[in-house]
Parts: sequence; C-alpha cells; structure tokens
Amino acid sequence: MSMSRCTIWFNNLSLYKKVLTVFLLEVLALCITFALSLKILTSRYHEELYRTNANSLNHVTTYLESEMKMVETISDNLIGDKVIQNNLAFLSENPYSNRRSAARRDIYEQLYPYMYRSSYIKSINIVLSDGSNICMGSSDEILKFNIKELDQSLESLKGRSIWASGIAPGPNTVCARQILKLKYLSLKKLAELYITVDMDKMIEDGLNNSGSLAENSKFILISGDKRIYPAAPFHDKYCNQLIATNRKQGNSYSIATLSGNKEFIINGHVPYVGWDYLYFRDYDPLFYRIRLVTMQIFLFTLCIILATAVCVNLIFRHIFRHLDYLIEKIQCFGSGELPACDVKCYDYQNRQDEIGQLHRSFDEMTHSVKVLRDENYDKQLLVRDSTIKMLQQQINPHFLYNTLDTINWMAQKYGAEDISVMVRSLGNLFRASIADQKDRIPLSEELKVLDNYIRIQQIRFKDRLHFELETPENISRICVPKLCIQPLVENALKHAMEDTDELCRIRVIIKEMEMNYRISVTNTGSRFEEDLLQKIKNREITPQGSGVGLLNINSRLKLLYGDQYGLNFYNEGGKAVVMLSIPKEQEE
Repeated sequence: MSMSRCTIWFNNLSLYKKVLTVFLLEVLALCITFALSLKILTSRYHEELYRTNANSLNHVTTYLESEMKMVETISDNLIGDKVIQNNLAFLSENPYSNRRSAARRDIYEQLYPYMYRSSYIKSINIVLSDGSNICMGSSDEILKFNIKELDQSLESLKGRSIWASGIAPGPNTVCARQILKLKYLSLKKLAELYITVDMDKMIEDGLNNSGSLAENSKFILISGDKRIYPAAPFHDKYCNQLIATNRKQGNSYSIATLSGNKEFIINGHVPYVGWDYLYFRDYDPLFYRIRLVTMQIFLFTLCIILATAVCVNLIFRHIFRHLDYLIEKIQCFGSGELPACDVKCYDYQNRQDEIGQLHRSFDEMTHSVKVLRDENYDKQLLVRDSTIKMLQQQINPHFLYNTLDTINWMAQKYGAEDISVMVRSLGNLFRASIADQKDRIPLSEELKVLDNYIRIQQIRFKDRLHFELETPENISRICVPKLCIQPLVENALKHAMEDTDELCRIRVIIKEMEMNYRISVTNTGSRFEEDLLQKIKNREITPQGSGVGLLNINSRLKLLYGDQYGLNFYNEGGKAVVMLSIPKEQEE
C-alpha cells in the first residue's frame, strides 16, 4: 500500500479508530523494543558466560603449560646428569666393550628418581644410536608414537624439546629431545630421550582444578588437525572446520546444534605448544533459567498489554461517547429533530475539559440560532402584517386622490376654505403613508406628515387643541423611521380629547444629544399605565386608534436599531410622555 493510500485510509477512519491505531502502533513499538532488549540481554549473557568459562579454561591451559614445563625441566636435568652423560658417552664410543651392560645398568638406575618427579610421567625411554632402548616404565609406550617422524623433527631442533601425540588419539603424549654430549661442548648426539606423560590425567586434573566448568561439558585438544584429547571421536570434522575458521580471529564463542543438541562452544589456543582447544557445553540446561525468566517476562508483559488495551479501550469509548453525543446533537439540530434522552439529559455545565466546552459552545450557538430565527420570523410576520395593512389602505389610490382633488376644487369654488384645507391635508397624508415604501425617511418629510395631520385636527377641534413643535436648527441630516411621530400624536389626541371637552396641549420636542436624537411627545389630559407595552402584548389592554400602532413602532425601532432602542412611556408633572431615540450613526 502506497503512502498516499495509507494517508487516505487513515484520514477516513473515525477519531476513535485513529487514536486506537496510534495506541496499537505504540504497543507494537514497545513489543519490538522489548524483543530487542531481550536479544541484547541474551547477547550480554552469552558474553558474560564466555568470559567466565574462558577464564576457567585459561586456568586449565595454564595448568597444562606448567606441568609440561615441569616435564621439560625434568628432561633438562636428566640430560645434564653426569652419570647419564658419562655412561651414554661410553656406550657411544665403545660399541664392543664388556662394560656396556654395566653402563646401561647405571643409566637405568639413574633414571629412577626422575621417573617420580612428576605424577604424570608414565615412562622414560633413552634410545641409543644402535636402536637399543633403556626404559624406565613400560617399554610399550614408545611404540604408540611415530619414532621415525620424531627423529626427523629432532634433527632440526638441535637438542630442543618437542611435544607430540601418538599415532592414534589416546591418553599418552610424548616429550622428545636429543641428548647431546656436553663434555667439552662437543654437542655430539649420544641418544634420543622420550618422556611419555598421561595427558588424559593431566587435562582431567586441570579441568577439576578450574572449579567452574560443568560436568556435562566436553574438552577437545587438537594439534594441527589431529585430536590429542579425548581418545573417543567427537565431531572431528566440525571441530577442524571451526578451528580453521576461528584461528585468525583468536579466542571466541559460538552456538551450534550438533546431533540434535544445542551446544555453547568456546575455542582457544595453547600458545606454549601451539595446540588448539574447543570447549563444548550443553546449551539447554545452561539457558533453561534465562529462557524461563524470558517466558515469564513475556507472559507478564503480554498480560499487562492486554489489560492496558482493555482499560484504554474503555476509557476511549467513555471519552468518544460524548463526542458521539455532540455529533448526534448536530445531526438532530440540522434535521430539526430532538436528540435521544441520554444525549439531551446529560449536563455538561460542570465539565471543565474540552468536551464540556464544545457542548456548551454548541448549546449556546443553537440558542443564538434559535433566537435569530425567531427574530427573523417575527420580522417577517411584522412586514407581512404591515404589507397587508398597507394593501388594505391602497384600495385604488388614484381614484381616492382624484376624488379628494375634486372635493377640494368644489370647496374652493363654493368658498369653503376649511373643507379645502382638510381635503388637501388628508390627500397629503394618504400620499405619505401609501406612496413611499422606504423604512427611513428624512425628518423634514416626517414633520410634513405631522403638519398635515395637525391641520386636520385643528380644524376639527378648533381652540381646544394647542400644538407646539421644537426642533434643532439643522434637521437635514436626521433620518427617522417612517410614520414614527404622527401615530404617537394621534394616540395622544385619542386619549386626551375624545372623552373630554377640556383644552389639550400637545408638545413635540426633538433634541440633539451626544450619541443620539431624542423625540418626545407630551400631552395633557391623560396618563399612561405602568408597563403599557407589556400589557398590550399580553392583550390585557385593547389598543385603540388607527395607523400601525404603538407595538408596530416599538418593534420597528428594535429591528432597525437594536434591542436597546424602542418606546419609553412615563408620566411627568401631570402629563403623559412617550419618548423614542434615533442613533446618530444612522444619519443620512
């Protein structure tokens, strides 16, 4: 699988499976690290085992070298013995003398003390130039060696000693050298000396003295490609190959399976005589304990990993269950359905982690969306209601305007000026409320509508109506919602004049403040109830009058400028006051 496919596959996994995959990869890395650690531990154990056994084998080889040096020292003393030298010289120089048997007896008797100087000497043989043998011990021991081959080797050594094994592998090894005439340093060859030693006993004593070598081990001593010890063969071909391979590398160890048995093998060298040795130790008993410990550690680690995996799976499911709840809430919100009870009833208010923050943020967002949706719905209802009302008022406006113009022309013809003024004002009112569909208009146009309305009402109520208007000097920059002042004045007239014959004073004041413009309508003869708008909304009070109404104006102000704006009703000094404000940033 290519890298891009792996990336696509991983990206398509759920968040739970992604985290679980990362966890499993970490567990895999931990297992690989554990396996490598065990391998390094085993390797270190092998090295320590090799070091320990190599030290013990060094004691064995040192013991062999010391005993062989002792035999050579014995041979040195024997060669320098005056009795032996004189009698050998006599035998060499007098081949037909009657005293030859006496000389041979003297040499034999002189060999006796040398025979017991080492417990490993089995026989001492002095072979004369005529082929005769003077032997202390068994004379058959010399027959186990290739004397002719040894003689040829001794010719080139000029009196130095040589160690050799028998013709066939066995317990005996010989130390051979020439006996030269020392008198007057003539160095004439007098005889050949062969001291046979029990090499098996010497090696066994060396192994026993080392102390740390196992009983079920096998020690192989090889000279060249010829086995010296033991007498019985033991994978000779493999041993020769192993020695040939490792001779250049020096002392080392290896592990091999021979005849179905696993062996720990150490190879070394005896530098004194140039021999090689191999040490075989049964691997299975040796590493049984470490394999047992390794298996225990492996099983313990496996149990820990499985228990951890189960716990982590439960923890992950508990964590991602709340993310699933969030996804379900999002899907239900998108489809307009209610989530399940276990999702809806879980309280995330007290959770301070990221999941609690996500759920609280989503709940706040859904609440805000619902509020905006409800506000938009209310606005659409308000626009529809206003449109219906305005459509109701637009019943053939051209016919209405033509009729009013005709009435105005006839009033002027008959000199009825009041009728003419009322008709013109009424026509202007109809044009202002029906023709222009803008939300906001200049304040000057709104005041024209108010002026036309006041003209009609002043003709109607005569001296009972007293109207005042105060505005800033420059009103050209001020824009207000359409028909926001005239309905307030109309509401004041309805409540202040229709049920009484007293004088009514209505005052409209427009003030410029630091951040906005305030428009207040004050009238005498009436008072506002507390929470007037709320009571109208709850239908505790039935609103009266024409126009879009107080609720319509209040809703329009909030839609246009925000919830902080709207109508404010209060009583002041025996007068009813309604006030609205227009923000300056809305100026046009």
